[in-house]
Amino acid sequence: MDFLLSRHPIFKTKINVAGYEIRSRAVGEKSTGTPEAERSMFSMLSDGLDQIVGVHPCFIGLTSEGLAEGVWKGIPGDKVVLGYFNDFNPGDKVAQELLKLAGAGSRIALSGLLKPDCLDLFVDRSPILKLDVTAIAPDDLERTFNELRRHKVQLLADCVDTYDDLEYCQSLGFDLYQGRFIARSAAHEEKQIPVNRLTMMRALSQLQDPELLLPDLEKTISLDAALSYKLLSYANSAAVSLPRKVSSVGHAVRLIGVQMIRTWASVLLLSSVDDKPRELMTISLVRAKMCERLSESLKGAQKDSFFSAGLLSVIDALLDCSMEKAVGQLPLTDEVKNALIHQSGPVGQALRCTVAYENADWDNVQFYGMSPAPIREIYMESIAWARQLSSGLLS
Repeated sequence: MDFLLSRHPIFKTKINVAGYEIRSRAVGEKSTGTPEAERSMFSMLSDGLDQIVGVHPCFIGLTSEGLAEGVWKGIPGDKVVLGYFNDFNPGDKVAQELLKLAGAGSRIALSGLLKPDCLDLFVDRSPILKLDVTAIAPDDLERTFNELRRHKVQLLADCVDTYDDLEYCQSLGFDLYQGRFIARSAAHEEKQIPVNRLTMMRALSQLQDPELLLPDLEKTISLDAALSYKLLSYANSAAVSLPRKVSSVGHAVRLIGVQMIRTWASVLLLSSVDDKPRELMTISLVRAKMCERLSESLKGAQKDSFFSAGLLSVIDALLDCSMEKAVGQLPLTDEVKNALIHQSGPVGQALRCTVAYENADWDNVQFYGMSPAPIREIYMESIAWARQLSSGLLS
């Protein structure tokens, strides 16, 4: 059975990645978490888990059938947190299976809204308890949090979709956070964009210009001393292993190539925003590569435009302003601007498909009739590419 699969970051208090939740759905089915999709997903994960989550653990929700079948057993125990988020009673078979798992040392995650007599079975086994913060009124959330905090548990705030939600959950003292806040602006109102950040974003957008000449590329990079230093340091590192030492940006361009230097410089510029989570840069890179790879199915497509739209799709979050305001400050082509603001045109369709896949919005994972399996493979390749690139440049 064919299926779609994506990962969703779970963060610690300082917004470092604690792990990734894996979500999937079988192609042609309208609901997630079916037994067939579950079996297919675990079969793939048993061989390709590191490609998806790297060094981090994965969080996977189970159905009662998957729990009974033990579909996770091909995955190392230290790489997985097994979740069951439906309701159950203490005498149910599900409860016994979960107790058996916890007793054998498996890490488990449960709903924080379980009946007290069910929670009592697990509180001494250090489970992770997940609360959907949008489904509970603020006063009730605080009360529920305080009741659960009395136990030896980790508390995960789910559906944290704005920075206001994040700040409130952090004030309560949650241990883990999950939601779409990371790719959204943190600003409560429109503010002046800081000059240094705007300068960085303008340099980033100039690097995406497909008609950028070699002297202009050299100049754009050389004007930023920190960027030049980091780029030359990496070019001369063992990871690149060039046959001779690189002495200047121009020398690097001639030895390594315009496209690779542009990509390296873009990653280094994104990483210079030190008050944003590192994962935001990862999202940007995955989107860039996925949009570029999707464009390969279109005759005559300008791959650079697709890559740029994916890369710049987080500029509203980086600049803490609306996408319209961010795009208005940058020297971008109309094609890329329209893709970023309206998700229109072929470039916009690629970005729409990419973001839908990222968010497990499976009904909107569509790109000009492409079948689901190639889209999934493109997503997986994009994750691997982004990890390899960022680990080399930023290690």
